[in-house]
Amino acid sequence: MTAYRHREETLNTQLAILLSRFGVHADAETIQAKGRERPDVLFNWRGLRVVIEGKFADHPQAREVVLGDAWGRVQRGIANIAAAVVYPSSLRIVATPQLLDSLESSVLAYCMISESEETTWFEGTPAAIMDALRRTQETMAQDDTVAKIAQSLLEQLTGVVLIWIGQTGACDRLSDLLGMPAPKGETEDKAEGRRTTAAKVSALVLANALIFQEQLAITDSRVTPLRKLEGRHNLVDAAHDHWQWIWQNINYVPIFQLGERVLEELPSSPATLTAFRALLREARAICTHQSALRHDLMGRIYHWLLHHAKYLGTYYTSVSAATLLLKLALSRPWNRDFGDPAQLAKFKVADLACGTGTLLMATAQAVSDAYILARANTGRSLSPVDLQTLHRAIMENILYGYDVLPTAVHLTASTLALLAPEIAFVRMNLYVMPLGLDGGTPRLGSLDFIGKSEVQTQITLDQSQIEIIRAGADQTQATSATIPELDLCVMNPPFVRSVGGNLLFGSLPDERGAMQSELKKRVKNLQANITAGLGAVFVALADASLKPGGRLAFVLPHALASGEAWGATRKLLADRYHLEIVVSSYDAERPNFSENTDLSELLFIARKKQTGMEAAETTTYINLWRNPTTIHEALDLAERLKTLPEGIIRPPSGSTGEAFNLPATTSAENWHGALFARSDLAKAFLALRQGQVRWPGQAAVSVALCPVSKIGSIGPDRRRIHEAFDLYNDVPTLHPAFWDHEADKVRTLRQQPNAWLQPRTTPRYADRAATADYAAYPYQLWSMAGDILLTERLWPITHRVLAVSFDQPVLGNTWWALKTEVSPERRKALLLWLNGSLSLLAFFGSRVATRSAWMQMKKPAWAAMPVLDVRVLSDAQVTSLAAAYDALCDRELLALAQLNVDPVRQAIDEALIAALGLPDLAPLREMLAREPGLTGKSAVLSK
Repeated sequence: MTAYRHREETLNTQLAILLSRFGVHADAETIQAKGRERPDVLFNWRGLRVVIEGKFADHPQAREVVLGDAWGRVQRGIANIAAAVVYPSSLRIVATPQLLDSLESSVLAYCMISESEETTWFEGTPAAIMDALRRTQETMAQDDTVAKIAQSLLEQLTGVVLIWIGQTGACDRLSDLLGMPAPKGETEDKAEGRRTTAAKVSALVLANALIFQEQLAITDSRVTPLRKLEGRHNLVDAAHDHWQWIWQNINYVPIFQLGERVLEELPSSPATLTAFRALLREARAICTHQSALRHDLMGRIYHWLLHHAKYLGTYYTSVSAATLLLKLALSRPWNRDFGDPAQLAKFKVADLACGTGTLLMATAQAVSDAYILARANTGRSLSPVDLQTLHRAIMENILYGYDVLPTAVHLTASTLALLAPEIAFVRMNLYVMPLGLDGGTPRLGSLDFIGKSEVQTQITLDQSQIEIIRAGADQTQATSATIPELDLCVMNPPFVRSVGGNLLFGSLPDERGAMQSELKKRVKNLQANITAGLGAVFVALADASLKPGGRLAFVLPHALASGEAWGATRKLLADRYHLEIVVSSYDAERPNFSENTDLSELLFIARKKQTGMEAAETTTYINLWRNPTTIHEALDLAERLKTLPEGIIRPPSGSTGEAFNLPATTSAENWHGALFARSDLAKAFLALRQGQVRWPGQAAVSVALCPVSKIGSIGPDRRRIHEAFDLYNDVPTLHPAFWDHEADKVRTLRQQPNAWLQPRTTPRYADRAATADYAAYPYQLWSMAGDILLTERLWPITHRVLAVSFDQPVLGNTWWALKTEVSPERRKALLLWLNGSLSLLAFFGSRVATRSAWMQMKKPAWAAMPVLDVRVLSDAQVTSLAAAYDALCDRELLALAQLNVDPVRQAIDEALIAALGLPDLAPLREMLAREPGLTGKSAVLSK
């Protein structure tokens, strides 16, 4: 009888085979040479790297040894979850043909280790191990340890600020140090806000330096641990001197020099000592959670501290959204071996408005995943030296960051460095860009790169980048910032626009005019519309820096999908890129992907065409019904999307959203797939644009449609009306108006004027020069008045109509006047159509989503919208629809979001069905009533 004596790697191979039966792809280690350090079994599961380490029970101290191996994998960042497994000794001598079956039924000892916990030892079969892994992953997805730690530190920082806030002199000095000087004419309220922000950020800078000091002390004996520092007699002075020594003798200038300078601005007082001691103790507590430091902990807190949009007009990307975006981007096919250090070092990624580095941190994590899995899957080592090679490449070669806020860039540097604090990096490609007037020359931050490959700046984060341009006691440091040819550009650009509140460069009121003029000059040759905001300009700038085959991965307002001002950007992307993925959030609670805003946003990934002659590709639209709130939920979602080409996304916690593919758009065409939470309704809308009433399961029925512009002309916008007329509520004039759109008053299709307009002889606004014949201008506008008003802004949760009718021409401030030449009876048929379900579908698919269910409809969108072509209807059809209008025009409608239970809306639809031979529209009403973008409610039923 043959005697078997299996080695551990044989069991690991069999365990990998068993795990594959549970739907995972696991690669067992192949021992090829001494020193090739790899986990026993490593696989990617639900977006997490999972390691299984195994030992036989007859190994000395088997549990302790294998548990230590598993912990090491998690602590070094090789795995997010590790399972320590002990095989029964009896499996050593099972015949090889029977080994797999024996292992499947064997009882193994196992312990689970994650970034946040270690379980006790359990016993069970391999199936039980998979169950335990599943529970661990689900716990991680729901339990965001990083968020809890961040909240704890935030509370401590808030307490510190309360201690400092009364010290106005110190807060003003801190404000200057942090690049937030007091503007001219600052009000007392704004000064208080600026000082509070400066105190908050300063406290965070100190906490950040303390945490980093503790991390350095783990691997560098020259650095004092916090426990020892806390015992020093003069704690604040001791920290100041030690931080100065660290940046002068080791490195990490961005972290410790800034911390030192903050301490120098604080008065020597009991309040300063109390605050600093509280921060030190919180930093010590945070350092007991090592895994949290590998995530964007400080960036998240910075976002919370600046709970309003930062003064430069941008919101910061949420950590979960950044994780999702970069995992999706890095999971696309790349012509590169991410496991090869030489190829890895040539991969270039930049964020031209990096803020605190949330997107760069997510990039670092996604690149690390790609590196580790590529090496594990091809039998290459994963030793500590290999991981150092990875982190050095990320910091010194791969990532480039640019921003105008010094404190934000400092936090970027420290967050990234915490990935591997034991490595003293030679350089970090992070730049603080100048913003404002520099000797009369406008400086526009990263936008200075428009038309340039190199920009001079006076601030640097890294001694290796410094160029001494003038020697002497007051020597000046300068650096040349450049953007390399990029493989990937990631961004959440500033949201500010040049219209509305005109926030463009609003943080610099004294310099705004000159800077806006300079920006207009520079963008003349770019394919971007400033009206859309700086986001459109940054897309064009990123395009200029991206190599063929490279990708854009952006967070932008949802208006990009359909907004008129974003048309130039959509055309740029359609002409030069394959739009690969668009992610929208139809989560009623979180339509956004940035912190501290409820503005609707989207994510997109686009690949630059190699030649411009490639065949068109489809675009995958991912419409989320539940927007991930944690890193692990985002990882799970990204992993599922790798293998789900289309369909409902369904993790264990319940349906999350839907993915579906549509043909690539052309020119400035809207991204229609991003405008619907459900694909069935999107397909119904696309069919309607082609003159067909159809949805899945419903055969197509043709209907005669035409653009609104073919039936009539649309009047002036509200700014022109405000400019040319004075408004009166109590003085009748020859120019009646319909002012505002109050849902509790506008209940029916037929309305009466509620205000009057009086022509002005001079323009209301200073930017409009009065001409000699200006007095005729109001009458020119009045000639565009109409007896139909189309809604301009809509809140369908309360608003009831899309169009209203009048007995005389009117103008409105929140409406577009429609002037038609059709007969009164055909006009009635048009009004009936405009308030039916099919019109709402056309409106919904053409809207600009702004905030939750709020939507806008600009003049060009209304002009192009398909409506019933009442000009070609038969007399019998017209008579039937006109009679229905007469019967329904004074009946009260329910809110548009309630169309499925509104008897008047149903009656409108039935009149259209009878006259036009349409199918039953009840299914369409039901589909619309389930759209979160219309109702503001969740797309999934609560359990």
